[in-house]
Amino acid sequence: MIVLFFSDSVFTTVFPEMAFDGKYFIIPRFFTVGLLLMAIFFDRNTAIKYGFLFGFLFDIFYTGVLGAYMFFLPLIVYIVSKLVKVLQNNLFILTFIVLFGIFLLELILFQLNVIIKRTEMDLTQFMSLRLGPTLLLNLIFYLLLALPLKSAFEKLQRIYND
Repeated sequence: MIVLFFSDSVFTTVFPEMAFDGKYFIIPRFFTVGLLLMAIFFDRNTAIKYGFLFGFLFDIFYTGVLGAYMFFLPLIVYIVSKLVKVLQNNLFILTFIVLFGIFLLELILFQLNVIIKRTEMDLTQFMSLRLGPTLLLNLIFYLLLALPLKSAFEKLQRIYND
């Protein structure tokens, strides 16, 4: 999880936030994808604790709003874990559930930024210039690493249960 936490900022450093001549904003949510997979395949309560801890660290290091990620990451983990219990638990359905979690996080953070006047973007611009590219990037990440993360969390679960 520490590697995923730092991978967000490393990706942003290597591939700037404003891509394609400054038209689109692409936000990596690799840690969030890993956190949601942890909640699904390992333990929801542990994922909520990690969300709280790493959300606090994310707020300290990357944002000016203390508490945004610290509160909303655990909330998204909780919501996604409840959705998984209701819907089927296969990697295809989980793709949509994880993307929904990222969608919720992005939408909540956008609305928070609108409320505190940290963005000039309207909802239409947000959906087309930030949300779409962000979901596409994180979908690609999910498709590449869902199986390895799933097996790692399941192996960790077996070790934890023994």
